[in-house]
Amino acid sequence: MTFLGAGSSSKVRIIHTRLFALLVFLLLMVSGNRIENGLRQGFIDFAGLACVIVCAFGRVWSSIFISGHKTSTLVESGPYSVTRNPLYLFSLIGIAGIGLATGSLLITALLTISFGLYYPFIIRREEAGMKALHGQQFQSYMERVPGFLPNMSLYSEPDTRMIKTKQLRRALLDASYFIWIYGAVQLIQRLHEAGILPVLFKIP
Repeated sequence: MTFLGAGSSSKVRIIHTRLFALLVFLLLMVSGNRIENGLRQGFIDFAGLACVIVCAFGRVWSSIFISGHKTSTLVESGPYSVTRNPLYLFSLIGIAGIGLATGSLLITALLTISFGLYYPFIIRREEAGMKALHGQQFQSYMERVPGFLPNMSLYSEPDTRMIKTKQLRRALLDASYFIWIYGAVQLIQRLHEAGILPVLFKIP
């Protein structure tokens, strides 16, 4: 959900997210956290990749439905018919996937817990703005559709949906970031294994 006047808060959120991501990458550059059991690590890498793919496709899917209707119209179909915040839900799945790519359960927990602590405040602020814009219609939507965990029995979608190609292009680019980050994390791990990057300490 987004609302009019949310531009400044959105920029602050993006800055915070990027700074946090930079700190995590710096930590990964000097730490080792791969599991010695190759088969087990392979399963973890696959699970991480699956999460990132679900995230990328889910964010594009959500963006198709909200394209051009962020504030003027309350979107209640597609992914928005089963959860009020599908973009954040798929982002959490992607973040968990990136955490798994590091091979560290501690880092995976750190990423997901940080998301769980920070983003509920963002969601509440955005939903307050949407309620101010759409009034009782949004209140009814809140009472019917869960805020985060989806209720698939509520799913509905139209036969057709008009989208803005510029918005779709942005959504594809935005979703690709998760795939690139996953690849970068995997590359860092391979550089550690090859002895090119130092391992100053290990993280479980």
